[in-house]
Amino acid sequence: MKSMEFSGHSLDEAIFIGLNEMGVTIDEVEIETIQTESKGLFGIGAKQAVVRLTKREVPLVMEMEQVYRKEKEASFQQRREQPRRPRSGAPERREQNRYDRSDRGGQYGSGSYGNSRGEQSGAQTRDRAQETAPEVHYDYSEDLAKNTPCAVFLSELLTKMNTPAPVLAADTDNGLRLCIDAETMGLLIGRRGETLDAMQYLVSLVANKNRKEDGYIRVTLDTEGYRSRREETLKRLARKNATHVRQTGRPVVMEPMNPYERRILHSALQGFNGVTTHSEGEEPNRHVVITPMK
Repeated sequence: MKSMEFSGHSLDEAIFIGLNEMGVTIDEVEIETIQTESKGLFGIGAKQAVVRLTKREVPLVMEMEQVYRKEKEASFQQRREQPRRPRSGAPERREQNRYDRSDRGGQYGSGSYGNSRGEQSGAQTRDRAQETAPEVHYDYSEDLAKNTPCAVFLSELLTKMNTPAPVLAADTDNGLRLCIDAETMGLLIGRRGETLDAMQYLVSLVANKNRKEDGYIRVTLDTEGYRSRREETLKRLARKNATHVRQTGRPVVMEPMNPYERRILHSALQGFNGVTTHSEGEEPNRHVVITPMK
């Protein structure tokens, strides 16, 4: 694979220079940070940012579309496999191994058996409450985007990538959300969101430039509702593995994910009965581990 190093006054400038000189778009290269910029003391000892761009051998467009289709098929298949609710008035199926009244003093709910069922019922109720959390909608605005420097930067970036599209913005309790309002056929998403994450990283650099006194602002970039779909997929996967951990008592190691997706897993299982979560490893192989609660 062809690799070249480029420098600039900032990481995003170095990446832009590299993309222009190599004649490629951001989804066609892998980006490695060699050195971050440093202003030095009174300009003495200042260093430029250095990145290494490696051109991918195989275009990702077809792979992006395949991943997108597989996620949609998996979601559709899961909905089909969910058990149907019994019709109203239909008799409920009796359990084959129910307890005999004569052995339990004529009451099913007495003794430790009743307590166990009560605990399980409470846990299941809490778990179902997590699964049925209301979907979050964001009040996106094109006017807000026009007055937000990082959104303007994103619009210019899309133009340079030959994929111009409207950019919308929304202020939320968890930071700033930007949305590319166009159907890109997965081109701006990439494999498991790699391209979207790279663009989000650049936009975050712009948003947090010279914000040391104002504090860090979190920026989330989305398009075609990918973040919402991916978030729901991760939540379902987290709950499925957490249930397995609770039943078997053995931990489950998730695949490596970026910090944004790891936060989704931790949040999804916060308060999930019987399990805890923590992260292990070093970037980019850092992953979430689901363990039984002691």
